[in-house]
Amino acid sequence: MKIAVLMGGNSSELDVSLVTGKAVNNALIELGHSVIACPYEIDISDVIHVLKQADLVFNALHGGEGEDGTIPQLFEDESICYTGSGPDSSALAMDKHLAKSFVKKKDILTPSWLHLNLAEDESVDLSVSKFSYPVVVKPNGGGSTMGLTIVEKSSELDEAITLATQFDSRLLVEEYIKGREVTVGILNGEALPIVEINPFHNLYDYTCKYTPGMSDYTCPAELPQKLTEEIQNVSVQIYRLMGCRHYARVDFLLDSDDNYFFLEVNTLPGMTGTSLLPKAAKAVGLSFNDLIGKIVELGIND
Repeated sequence: MKIAVLMGGNSSELDVSLVTGKAVNNALIELGHSVIACPYEIDISDVIHVLKQADLVFNALHGGEGEDGTIPQLFEDESICYTGSGPDSSALAMDKHLAKSFVKKKDILTPSWLHLNLAEDESVDLSVSKFSYPVVVKPNGGGSTMGLTIVEKSSELDEAITLATQFDSRLLVEEYIKGREVTVGILNGEALPIVEINPFHNLYDYTCKYTPGMSDYTCPAELPQKLTEEIQNVSVQIYRLMGCRHYARVDFLLDSDDNYFFLEVNTLPGMTGTSLLPKAAKAVGLSFNDLIGKIVELGIND
């Protein structure tokens, strides 16, 4: 097939998207497809005419309009066949406040949080909140842990908020839960083996995510079978409730009592050399090329 790989974009995750796009591009060539690399930095209109000529667009964008529903809506409007979730589920997953509110109504645990709009709220008062320091401050939208800070005391709060608002005027101040970081890849509505992340920093930050050797990974995660199945089942439940399609990744924190707390859904998880979804796929015998081929199959047949 003729497949266009859309990468880059105008979000803070442009560089990561380019790495994902290159890896996907190479895999598609090895699978025998005719591939058109479509990077852009400001306006998708620069490449839209190329996208329309392809049998399928592989959406390799991360964050921003690629993952918040804007680009998927454009694909829908232009009758372009594409990979990844649709506009509504993308928008829901990207908005951390909405996503957390959504799963909480389904009695799924998620860390307590305050949702703030700095365009409207002049000050931040944590004295009325139900949780105390440390807290996590992060942008409401976006990914790759950009703009996220673990705040240990009140004197550090303003600096953390200033950093977060470089990425989004809306942000979350979230209960800090010390525990194990685990993630569940979903492929075609089925859970892959759980990956446990052991970053060398005190959180799984940008450096640990994308620098080889800065994190250790265990897949399948060493968890009791019953707990493994529970987390996988809840992940699939969230994926389906949000209306995701083709593939996604659901992130959790696991505390010392084996309570698992939902953090977020990534509707366009990374496909780089250190990315988590390919690691989970490999654990069930799917090579990177196999994984990309399966996503293409799902996209073209949807």
